[in-house]
Amino acid sequence: MAVKKTYKVRVRGKVRNNLLRRGAAVAGASLALFSAVWVSGAAFKASRDFFDDGPLSFRPESFEVDCPSEAAAATARELAARTLNAPMTAARRDRLAQELRRRHPGLVSVEVNRNFVTRKVVVTARPEEAVSPVLLNGATAYLGVTGRFMSESLAGRPAAELRTEIPWAAASAPALAAFLGELKPLLPLFYSRPALLECPGRDWACRLRLEDGTTVLWGGFEFTRLKILRLNEVAQDAARRKAAPFRVDMRYFREGKIFVSSVK
Repeated sequence: MAVKKTYKVRVRGKVRNNLLRRGAAVAGASLALFSAVWVSGAAFKASRDFFDDGPLSFRPESFEVDCPSEAAAATARELAARTLNAPMTAARRDRLAQELRRRHPGLVSVEVNRNFVTRKVVVTARPEEAVSPVLLNGATAYLGVTGRFMSESLAGRPAAELRTEIPWAAASAPALAAFLGELKPLLPLFYSRPALLECPGRDWACRLRLEDGTTVLWGGFEFTRLKILRLNEVAQDAARRKAAPFRVDMRYFREGKIFVSSVK
């Protein structure tokens, strides 16, 4: 039986020394790079602290507020006035913006900039446009274009084109916001103008109550214009047989089905 031989690899001294020198060089370069990064970070922090709180710190002499909402602008002026002749550090600048947002949740953006040449603080704030007032879980709220509910409307009080009620604590309603934005210019197309939009369930299957007493189970927020036109046709046909009001179920409109019944 053959015996398997094993061989031990030996590295010549000259080669081994070259490898050790290369390893030491790489380790030294890595240590030098780490030290340079650490020193640079420490230097940056020290320079930032020097300019923020040191003798060259930014101390605003005036401020400017750019905001179309007078209520939010007044709050911004109040907060900015506290910074006059006091160091306006980056942290204090951020706290000013956060406090303005906290007091006015209707703002969609807030920026606070420091001008080191003119020694002026500029506060720029923009309110979110509200689509419609909404009775949300028993309290008045304003539905923004992004779908969030706001306690105030800083971009002007929107007209209640269609009374809207949500009897539960919805967190946001982006689909409803888009629907109301689409529906407003189409309201004159209805054979009888809608008086109330209700969204009773968390599935957002809403219903419309028309001025003639008709109830329309609207279903999802789709095919809006086509639904209105078909509703008018159905109502006209039903009126020939029986006087309004009706109950119209359009929840299966996607399948091409509309159910009409009389209101007893």
